[in-house]
Amino acid sequence: MLQVLDADEEYLVATRGHVLVTVWGRIHLDRVRRAFAVQRWLIEASDHEAKSFGVMAVIVPQRLAIPDSLDAELRKLDDFMSPHTLASAVVIEGEGMRSSLLRGSAKTTSLLKPRGYPEKHFGDIGEATRWLVPQIAQKTGEKLKAEDLAWDIAEARALHHHLG
Repeated sequence: MLQVLDADEEYLVATRGHVLVTVWGRIHLDRVRRAFAVQRWLIEASDHEAKSFGVMAVIVPQRLAIPDSLDAELRKLDDFMSPHTLASAVVIEGEGMRSSLLRGSAKTTSLLKPRGYPEKHFGDIGEATRWLVPQIAQKTGEKLKAEDLAWDIAEARALHHHLG
């Protein structure tokens, strides 16, 4: 079961074993700082069983708004988690032009910043979990079914019925 660590109407951070999920709608400084605090706590202060993660970022394009002033804060969050990341799946939901443009932009940005871990971009959570789960299993031995993870994410979003 996915453990929700922090959530509001536009954002959610949750974990299950070696999986760290963040769902983003509207992004502002407070939410980025909260995500950073939760992830720092998870790595440095908690008694969580895992200290390295397969990271899944789910972006809801029709709700997405990122002020330019957040670039530095988002980079800090990315830089902090990078040494603890086994693999990264970026999900940009949707089929429309906005989703396609955002997916292309994310892929380009990813190519410009070499990573020490595999990263892949997806249009839906099911595809992403089918790629991410074997990446985690290969590095940690953790047994998890992709379908269970996808279901857990959907359930957490439904419970916080504002991120769908």
